[in-house]
Amino acid sequence: MPYSKIIVGYDGSEQSVRALRSALELSSTFKALIEVVHVYNLTPIVVGETVAGSPPAATESMKLEAETVAAEARTIISSVTDTPIEVLIAEGDPGKTITSMAEERGSDLIVVGSHGKGGFKELFTGSVSHYVTQHAKVPVLVVK
Repeated sequence: MPYSKIIVGYDGSEQSVRALRSALELSSTFKALIEVVHVYNLTPIVVGETVAGSPPAATESMKLEAETVAAEARTIISSVTDTPIEVLIAEGDPGKTITSMAEERGSDLIVVGSHGKGGFKELFTGSVSHYVTQHAKVPVLVVK
């Protein structure tokens, strides 16, 4: 099945690097457009029964880290192709954001790593790749 628009979830982990490289190979095979998205999640702070947003310093730190991760993706892309590929940064739940962006942007394939930098959190909320495979309306390639 030929693909024309691929969205790649990227978090800087080894598996997401492999996913990006796989998507780049698919892109050259199918002449598909690629968009890369890095999603950062500002987890609210819960104190007793009060929910507060992240402190401004933490928010700024997360945004700077997101820019760094996006820059890493751009470096990988430029080492493989001269074709301009958009690298997007979004805030939200990674799995939900990737699946909704794929639908909104008309992607016909989602590529994600088998697991990312979620670590301990994944034990409680489930992995991004699992969420994407369960909720995406288009095919999903999970790269180990």
